[in-house]
Amino acid sequence: MNLRRPVSLLVLLVALAACRTNGADTPAVITATRAPAVETSATVAPATSTSVPPSPTGTATTASATETVVVVTDIDPTATATSAPSATATVPPATATVAPSSTAATVELPERPDEVILILEPGPGSRVLSPIRVRGEADPTFEQTLVVRLVTADGTELALEPTTIQSDIGTRGPFEVEIPFTVSGEQNAFIQVFAESPRDGGITHLSSVGVTLADSGSPNIVPVTPEPERIAIFEPAPGDVIRGGTVHIEGVALASFEQTLVVDIMDVDGNYVGRGTITVDAPDLGQPGTFSVDVPYEVTSEGPGRIVVRDPSQAFNGTVHLSSVGVTLAP
Repeated sequence: MNLRRPVSLLVLLVALAACRTNGADTPAVITATRAPAVETSATVAPATSTSVPPSPTGTATTASATETVVVVTDIDPTATATSAPSATATVPPATATVAPSSTAATVELPERPDEVILILEPGPGSRVLSPIRVRGEADPTFEQTLVVRLVTADGTELALEPTTIQSDIGTRGPFEVEIPFTVSGEQNAFIQVFAESPRDGGITHLSSVGVTLADSGSPNIVPVTPEPERIAIFEPAPGDVIRGGTVHIEGVALASFEQTLVVDIMDVDGNYVGRGTITVDAPDLGQPGTFSVDVPYEVTSEGPGRIVVRDPSQAFNGTVHLSSVGVTLAP
């Protein structure tokens, strides 16, 4: 019997038994296929005729009995075992639910009123020639009078001119004035517009704008975007009576230098009876924020007074903005 590969004795016995069962005189030729060594149990079902592919001699073989056949083929040293695919559980990807990051609560500032003295022309950074046209609108003042002052960066006053609010007494209205000046070349300067107290002559409110003065060339007037009051005092209220030697001051402001403002407390004659500083609590430089401060004062008798909050300039010896409120000061 010719075999391509050695097979086990048990395979031969099974084949011979099959031949006898079928009455065949010629032994079956068995072709062994080289495969990885695998031990296989095959059970032939009873009373079931199973067709076996023809042998090389063309003789069909049928199995008629239930038998368990164990076939062990020769081991191929180069064979690679192939693992059956393992059952893979499909696990949905874990999804982390991220809570919204905590952010600092946005502090909503109290609403500020309109700017008491709003300069509409010229705007900040304008290049101006003589005479300067200064115009704007303002809340009512004593006899509807305002004063316009032109001062250079070193504090030199170049011009001082009164103007009138063009509206009925006690109402807000427009103002306009032309201010002549003389300079050589170009100079940085501030235009200040302010109101004065009829009682002591002190400044009750002041707004300003920085410009460049020129003696020749072309002017460049920058437009203005109206903004709310730069220093709004909410406490004390006008007419409040302050007692105990300390005044509590609150408000919203935009400070021009290091978020710092100055508080002056003045008596009926315009004398300083108290002074302090304020740090504006703003999110960043150049933005408005709240302020709150207690400032001590000293008076010997009850009488009219004024709480002044001002923004001093670092560019010149003067004030960028000033607000005030009239009160009664008591010991």
